[in-house]
Amino acid sequence: MRIVTWNCNGVFRRKLEAVDALNADVLVIQECEDPAQSSGDYLKWAGDYLWTGYDKNKGIGIFPRKGQSVEPLDWPGKEYQLFLPARIDRIHSLIGVWTQNCKPATLSYIGQFWHFMQLNKGRFDLNTCILGDFNSNSRWDSEHATQSHTAAVERFRKLGMGSAYHEFSGEPQGAERHPTFWFRKNKRTVYHLDYAFLSRPLLSKLRNVVIGHSDDWLSSSDHAPVLLEIDL
Repeated sequence: MRIVTWNCNGVFRRKLEAVDALNADVLVIQECEDPAQSSGDYLKWAGDYLWTGYDKNKGIGIFPRKGQSVEPLDWPGKEYQLFLPARIDRIHSLIGVWTQNCKPATLSYIGQFWHFMQLNKGRFDLNTCILGDFNSNSRWDSEHATQSHTAAVERFRKLGMGSAYHEFSGEPQGAERHPTFWFRKNKRTVYHLDYAFLSRPLLSKLRNVVIGHSDDWLSSSDHAPVLLEIDL
């Protein structure tokens, strides 16, 4: 199974051809418009989808390739933005993530995910994939006190989960060689902000992690897609 997370930087309807080249089985797309209110032909590729967002132009969607089913999971935490829990074929729970800046600061970015994770910690099972744009990195731990990126990674570890990129590459958190975000599309100001956290049984089946290169994706977005290949 090939799973892709990508912050498309808006107007996803104009980027379907580019993302189709990734040959994904499941797309988790941040900053995309509501397909129900868009002219994009999403269902030509996806047989079904889930979407949630602030307005018709700004949300997160899960798009499985035709032939796969997707259904929403009724998990608590709808007051936090933006998390989209779903069940999709052989993955019991796939949670799309797009954290946001907000007030108070304790609820911004990784702080939002902390609250969501605390509400749902008993629901993460042996077949869970949590992925998306976390807008977070351990280099900013000092800005988040106890609800830091590093603390969240440790919490994942205790839940039996790990970061696909870091497990596959062997690189430590905060020292990633491959960025997923080009600030203001500047290739000299880069960060690693997009992650996929998998349960240990899924990590054992992980075969590849690929992060898109700036030469291929910078014209479309300020984020690179992250592609996982999992033997399922």
